[in-house]
Amino acid sequence: MNKKAAFIKDEYIQAAKELHKDNMVVDTHLDLAAEVFFRRLAGEKDIIRNHFLDNWKYAGINLIVSSVFTETELLPTMGLVNAMDQIAALYEEADRMSDELMIVKSKADLRRLKDDHKIGIIIYMEGLDCIGDHVLLMRALYEMGVRGASLTWSRPNMLATGSGRSSDKVNPKGNLTKAGKEVIRYMEEHHMFVDVSHMNDDGFYDIAECATKPFIATHSNARGVHYAHRNLSDDQMKILKQAGGIMGLNNLGCFVGVDNETATEEECFVGLCKQVEYEVQKIGSEHVGYGFDLCDSYYLSLPAFANKHFVKEDCLASHAQMIDLTAMLLQRGMSSEDMVNIIGGNFYRYFMDILPEE
Repeated sequence: MNKKAAFIKDEYIQAAKELHKDNMVVDTHLDLAAEVFFRRLAGEKDIIRNHFLDNWKYAGINLIVSSVFTETELLPTMGLVNAMDQIAALYEEADRMSDELMIVKSKADLRRLKDDHKIGIIIYMEGLDCIGDHVLLMRALYEMGVRGASLTWSRPNMLATGSGRSSDKVNPKGNLTKAGKEVIRYMEEHHMFVDVSHMNDDGFYDIAECATKPFIATHSNARGVHYAHRNLSDDQMKILKQAGGIMGLNNLGCFVGVDNETATEEECFVGLCKQVEYEVQKIGSEHVGYGFDLCDSYYLSLPAFANKHFVKEDCLASHAQMIDLTAMLLQRGMSSEDMVNIIGGNFYRYFMDILPEE
């Protein structure tokens, strides 16, 4: 399951396990729907049970926010079909595991998680390329259980520009379009959350100006620790805080600031801790959470990666290492009260505020 990290003392591992057992634990970004779809396409069954469930249980996870992400080569013609395929595949998985999982669409569903001892999954769109500028298609996505969205995944579309690839050195210029602003209004009116991860700077400030409800960065780190234009600046973090939002810790080495090919496990954990500590210092523990974006498993599920050299990108081996990360933050001086917020309390309260009642 999870080999204990030698650089973390046993007492902190035990304290972390107790915190994860007794409090809400949330990861606000996992490419789960896409991975389920591609693995089912390859003939696999029970993907969540076989690839994720044991680690989720070990980490005490209560809620996973699953993105629906469409690869660029499927756009534009197959974008909407692929998005629907992913959502349908995720429902099929949840139906097969109805004793363990539930799709969360409302506050009432969130309340039921604890009573029914199930792990909840919130579905959201990582980029709305698939709707073009047809804002009314948001109604169809909502009816399928989608409860949030980022306007774009890095690449430009008919709603926004996006942050560009992580390998790019310049933050692209470009504002929200008229349709993009209409989508923000639609989401707020229909109790859907707005995600600013993958948004370029111009688009971030546009959302901050037009949003009337708290928005979040599901999986974004701090530029003040490591410069990557996909990370948030100190000014953006301040605005996110003022809006009542939360930023989720991204575990990818290129955003943490470690080289996954050369870094030791301890160096990866130190990098993750430095991100959390900086964010807490700048905006308070009430505005920080976990949004890991564990990608390695997803990449390995893609047909395009078959028989190709694989370069590890994740700092964490799996969700099971959430315990180790929490333990190391405790060991480095983070308080238990702050960690209750960070491991899931903040995001749980946010969704209890944003989602519809039923």
